Amino acid sequence: MPPVLPMDIEREVFEATAYFHHKSIPTLLLVAHRVKKWVEPLLYRVVVFTHARVRNDDFTTRLSIALQSRTRSHSDSDLLRHVHHLLFTQTDSRPLHEVLAKCTAVQNLVLLHFPRDSGFLPLISGMPLRRLTTTLSDLFFPAPIDFAHPLFAHLTHLELVDNFRQSDWDGWKGLALIPNLTHLAFLFEIPAPIINGALADCPALQILIILESWPTEVSVQDPRFLIMKAPPLFEDWNIGARGGDDLWVRAEKFIARRKSSEVERGGSILVDP
Repeated sequence: MPPVLPMDIEREVFEATAYFHHKSIPTLLLVAHRVKKWVEPLLYRVVVFTHARVRNDDFTTRLSIALQSRTRSHSDSDLLRHVHHLLFTQTDSRPLHEVLAKCTAVQNLVLLHFPRDSGFLPLISGMPLRRLTTTLSDLFFPAPIDFAHPLFAHLTHLELVDNFRQSDWDGWKGLALIPNLTHLAFLFEIPAPIINGALADCPALQILIILESWPTEVSVQDPRFLIMKAPPLFEDWNIGARGGDDLWVRAEKFIARRKSSEVERGGSILVDP
């Protein structure tokens, strides 16, 4: 199809359509070769690998299966460099080592339910990660967690799924070594000394969240501290990866309301997802 609009405007229109309506991308690829060149990288911007059924997003599931079977193609390897958001929840890590090695631009990563000896750490250390959801004790196994590791160099948002058997801050005080950490969340209830230690010692921390299935009151007098009912992981992550209000954005808005005295400032506040 020959262009109707000036090329730069046409490109902007197609890219905006692909960005905000990602399910339309397969159709847009058929419009013209130039359009395919513009929008195909956006097809790979958000990628999900999971054995579970992905409700309401069969498109990303099909894409994940296609990626696993096509990683040896040179053109697909180039496109994998456009992956910015990657979610991986599988128990079999072997098919993904090559994919992770080629996804060098990932900024937002969920890495869960993987074997402790999977060897993922060297593969993801070169990524410009800003957001990470994982079990750090499994990722670093069998070594202890090294919070000075290059993995954390650019990280601003960290959601931990670790089981906190240690009740004192000393076991986790390395969190204060993460230079740009502004958002920290724990999926399970953690002891108050760890909460207070993180709030006191992490220099850039703006928000600390405990995510629980059934939230209970915790007496922490800090306006940055929130307790939220844990939202469904994939649905919430997918919303954020596509520019919507995920748990981090909702927490930021709540903190802003608290600072403007629209809500109570003291104590731990239960926030609905």
